[in-house]
Amino acid sequence: MLGFGRARKAAVAGAVVLAVLGGGMRGADASTEGVSREDVVIRDTLIAAQESLLNVYRCRFGIDVTTVRGGCSDGLPTGGFSQPGEFAGVPTAGDLAVRDELVAAQESVLNVYRCRFDYEVDRRLLPQGCPAPPAPVAVPPGPPLDFDWLAMLDDSDWQPPRGLLTPTGIPVAVAGIVDGGFAVVTPCGNLSTVSTGRPLTGVRVVIDPGHGGRYDVGAVGPNRLAERDLNLTLSEAVLAELADRGIPAISTRTGDYGTLLSVRAGLADALGAEALVSIHHNAPTFVTGRRPGTEVYVQSVSAQQPRPDSARLGGMLHEEITRALSGFDNVAWSRLPDAGVLRVLQANGNDAYGMISRPTVPAVLIEYGYLSNPSEAALFATDEYIRVAAKATANAIESYLNSNRPSAVSVQRPRVFDPSPAPRVCDEVALE
Repeated sequence: MLGFGRARKAAVAGAVVLAVLGGGMRGADASTEGVSREDVVIRDTLIAAQESLLNVYRCRFGIDVTTVRGGCSDGLPTGGFSQPGEFAGVPTAGDLAVRDELVAAQESVLNVYRCRFDYEVDRRLLPQGCPAPPAPVAVPPGPPLDFDWLAMLDDSDWQPPRGLLTPTGIPVAVAGIVDGGFAVVTPCGNLSTVSTGRPLTGVRVVIDPGHGGRYDVGAVGPNRLAERDLNLTLSEAVLAELADRGIPAISTRTGDYGTLLSVRAGLADALGAEALVSIHHNAPTFVTGRRPGTEVYVQSVSAQQPRPDSARLGGMLHEEITRALSGFDNVAWSRLPDAGVLRVLQANGNDAYGMISRPTVPAVLIEYGYLSNPSEAALFATDEYIRVAAKATANAIESYLNSNRPSAVSVQRPRVFDPSPAPRVCDEVALE
């Protein structure tokens, strides 16, 4: 069984490793030159040590205990220390970047716990010490909550919500309770606090409008329609359709602002969603014809095998969407020969797209059509397209959630492709 004193020593060791590796980590992000398996192993070991200490805090103080694999026993994690996984493949700068983001995120949460629970040895690990409690913030009036959930903070058996809709309408994952409110993960992956918000509970579906913000516009049509705006409009219509059917759902972004892929995936995982659907429109244009070139990317369990629940969801979505889009007349659709339900893999056999590889919940990414194609772009700018595409998407999601019907569409042979990395520059937005 893991002891608290032993975990404190792990905290000190983790902080030392972070200090020693800090400059090296940033350098490794810039180029694949000099990236070794040892670089990955060092980071994976540190991530496991951080997760072990986080779990000790969670069990010791009864916070976020549902995230502890194996649960807690007598104030300690039942399963003991977390262990680093085995790395397969050739290490790249991208592998290091993903791990560096996780190290920084977990260290931020650890610092919240260290300050919250006031253990002197732990507080000394913070370079600038603990911040002063936030000043009271005036919250704009909004719709009343169904119950006074903030009063439950005095209940020792109460657990904070896994997510909140902040007073400015930004969906965020909750990292824990702090004086004056909640520690939350911002769209740019930083830790911040909010004084209040609407709890996100019982969410079954997370809809992800791809791209967003000034640094990540996505494709742009010949009619100057930006993909970030089209994706958001369609996502809002899908959410409305799901709400009409009584299916609780949220969006990863609610306006034109940037959100890191890790944050989008992390929100779906934090909420324990049954499905994550990422909405996109494709480019560039290929050979045109009479059939929609819709592509749905699904998750893998290995280089040889798709993840069954993701493949089932992806097949249902492709079936419904292509049937609906085929009803539009006089559209010259762009299409690749292998268009369908696909796995897109990097050369090392891993899922290529972050919104497929990062979530632990069943996830798919839909490319409805080609915004770069003038014929399709003209259609995508219409209200009728939004209505038809949203209804088809909701039909498939509803069937996936509420039936045992298998998909009638099989997963095609994997496509090997290394996409350009998503922008990592991000402007923070006001949370309240």
